[in-house]
Amino acid sequence: MRDLPAGTVLGFRNIGSFLLVEHEYPTTVTKERHWHSWLHLAVVQQGSYSRVSRSRRYDFRPGSLAFLESNESHTDIYAGGSKCLHVVIPCELERRLSHDFRTGIALGEVLHQVAAPAAITLQQEFLLPSGSSPLIVETLMFDLISRHLRIICERSRLRPEWMRWLMEYLNDTFEQDWTLEKIAADLGVHPVHLCRTFSENQNCTLGAYIRELRLTRGWQLLALSSETVANVAMQCGFADQSHFTRLFKSRFGITPGAFRQAAAVRTLDQRTQR
Repeated sequence: MRDLPAGTVLGFRNIGSFLLVEHEYPTTVTKERHWHSWLHLAVVQQGSYSRVSRSRRYDFRPGSLAFLESNESHTDIYAGGSKCLHVVIPCELERRLSHDFRTGIALGEVLHQVAAPAAITLQQEFLLPSGSSPLIVETLMFDLISRHLRIICERSRLRPEWMRWLMEYLNDTFEQDWTLEKIAADLGVHPVHLCRTFSENQNCTLGAYIRELRLTRGWQLLALSSETVANVAMQCGFADQSHFTRLFKSRFGITPGAFRQAAAVRTLDQRTQR
């Protein structure tokens, strides 16, 4: 089946050779098996989005970025209340990227550390385009894919082998409750050995790494979505809003509420100037 629209289109914009479309899904929507004739990037602004491809289901949370190569047959499921920014990437660029990186761009979810700043930049260029937007979006795509592929390559060389699994596990579950003993047991290593090896490879403790992932996701969701600060805190795995606020201010020098207010004022000023 060819691709058919779903949800409600809130807005769309051509930026150079890219098309950016913002969709809202008031109720749960399932798009039965179909395909796109272009490389597709989905940015989950709020809610959740799932994809079934090659007999496997992929679930994407708020803040996730996910690539899908052209002509890949799949099914989409959008939860009620979800909102996504979809980016249509021209076939010529996909062929160029595949040639340069010598691999297809069926990357699935982009790693969180790379996804957060990219999602915010795409959102800003969609809302407030300028004459430099085509260059910004094109260079962002090259940077996004090359950094993602490089991290995957680096992780594949990490020793011991269980470190690669651990990094993927943390990227997928950092907002969940977890214990060092359970993770170590699942990996089959001693907790002390796990902590020491992780610190040697990442130059930070496991706990600090988890906290940074959670705070980065909070920063991202405050910029992308209209969720309350309390909901953002919950989605990022913090015990409550006050805990999130305290750590956010310590990390970024501003409270979540003040950050969102400043971002709104800045957006208004930029719109007036343009």
